[in-house]
Amino acid sequence: MSKAPPEKKTSGRPDKVATAKPAPAAKPAPAAAKAPKPPRVAFPKKNQQPTPAAFTARLPLALGKRFEAARLFLLKQKDVVEDVYFYGPSTGWALRYILAGKPLCALLLHSDWPVAIVSLEAAASAVVDWRALSPIGQRAQKAAHGSPSRLWLDIPLVGTGAADFKVIIRAKLATMAP
Repeated sequence: MSKAPPEKKTSGRPDKVATAKPAPAAKPAPAAAKAPKPPRVAFPKKNQQPTPAAFTARLPLALGKRFEAARLFLLKQKDVVEDVYFYGPSTGWALRYILAGKPLCALLLHSDWPVAIVSLEAAASAVVDWRALSPIGQRAQKAAHGSPSRLWLDIPLVGTGAADFKVIIRAKLATMAP
């Protein structure tokens, strides 16, 4: 037979009843501490290869025109070949541009925004006048990753970013051996 602990007797007066202090309320996390949502991949499935026109069709009219202008600029360059390439499920399909078997750049949609990815070797990076670029191009240079011998730039093709992209590509083309 187990004995239950004796109950505490109270006087019956409400002011004498033992009350527990409430636990301090947890502070809400600041908005900046929230984990950002992963970017939405435009074409994530490997077995569903898009056409080059499908990239432009997913964008609003103004952005689609900028994307198409960048694409036509690349195709007008001598010996540049366009290829639809799958970079993996986290990046999806992109338009890759190749010159003489060497990659020139890639155009893709990142969270429904047109972006160009360019790798610049040190010689091409030295040719670019970074101070003459718009704030978008300067931000892309500051956020570039890689090593000093090869920088990887993510250039948004919005606003003045498309013009900056053309300047950077011209510099890269000038330093690439034919």
